[in-house]
Amino acid sequence: MTSEARLLALKPGFSAADALQKPGFEARSRASSRRPGLSLLEVLLSLTILLLSMVAIGRLVDFGADRGLEARLHSQGTRLAVAKMAEVEAGVVSLDSVGSGTFDTDPDWNWSVEPEPEGTPNLYQVTVRVTRDLKGRPFEVTLSQLVFDPTLLGSAAPAQKADTSSSSGTSTGGTSP
Repeated sequence: MTSEARLLALKPGFSAADALQKPGFEARSRASSRRPGLSLLEVLLSLTILLLSMVAIGRLVDFGADRGLEARLHSQGTRLAVAKMAEVEAGVVSLDSVGSGTFDTDPDWNWSVEPEPEGTPNLYQVTVRVTRDLKGRPFEVTLSQLVFDPTLLGSAAPAQKADTSSSSGTSTGGTSP
């Protein structure tokens, strides 16, 4: 055994067999090289990181579920608004006044039809609003379209003339008797 091995054998935590097995290797004490597990601080830190990431992922899942619900309701509301606009175009819903009600197929949804006459005779700007309550707040889908009055569409009745009265004092052509 070399003198270096003898000195290592005298250090606490080393034996002569350790010094002989690793010649030329600078040995360290066993207490500093041994690591049987994780410290309590490392475990607490890793659990904290895991908990925070789980909370963040949970919020993202909730956010995605809410956006999915809104997309589904928007699609359903658009379908109902288009159906109500088709009723207006067919003459089932009158263009004489504002109408409102609930849908027979889905009573959670309410509708309102607001016709406004445009400058052209028998032409209306029709706005259909479909609403419902979503988690305590209103959810609305709006559809606007120009619609000819279906009661006068294709009839032989003369079109209503727009009021074009003016206060000018000039007249053109013709003789007076």
